Amino acid sequence: MRSALSVVCAVVLLTGCAAREQTSLDAAAARKPSPSRSAAPRCDADGYVWQSVDRRDVLVGLSDAEEIRIPAHGSARPPEPRLIRPMSAHMSRGAVEAGVRPADAQASLENKISISVEPVGTRLTLADPAERTTSEMLNASDTAVRGRFVEAVGVWLVTARFSVSCAGGTVRGTLTTWTKGRSNDSLRCGLKHGLPKLAREAERRACTTRKPN
Repeated sequence: MRSALSVVCAVVLLTGCAAREQTSLDAAAARKPSPSRSAAPRCDADGYVWQSVDRRDVLVGLSDAEEIRIPAHGSARPPEPRLIRPMSAHMSRGAVEAGVRPADAQASLENKISISVEPVGTRLTLADPAERTTSEMLNASDTAVRGRFVEAVGVWLVTARFSVSCAGGTVRGTLTTWTKGRSNDSLRCGLKHGLPKLAREAERRACTTRKPN
């Protein structure tokens, strides 16, 4: 009986020792720094050098052509545009992994071009309905106007290449975003003379395609 009891006590003691040893190992592992959690290199927030900044108007929203009658000396609501070019503001992955802060890059870019741009991670929308400033199709003549009209929405797309000094050396990257404003244009199909490039694209895409009856 005493021998059996001794064996049981030995097993209990060994189990307790093993548990304490495992607990010590777990605590040591928790204190050990993980490679994936290492601090990112620190970059100079004021040290951005912009090699190139490309700015261009792009068509992002377009309605179907709609037959509309505008009364004499009056106006009419233009067709509702839809998003035709989904976009999201982003910075090149290599720059992000090197420790470049998108907010610092954005602030530096805005200072260079003197225009506010959307922050990294923003997805393009045509506009908040409460803030939408859709153009009116006004008729200053004495007679009514009838025709097929389209509504076009454009943004100023910005693609900028930069370099910046970081703890690990010089980091290069690209920031792609757009200005916060929108341009809304109501266009009458068939009137192509003197239209800017964006309006010509909208007229070509919407007015040359008719809905099936």
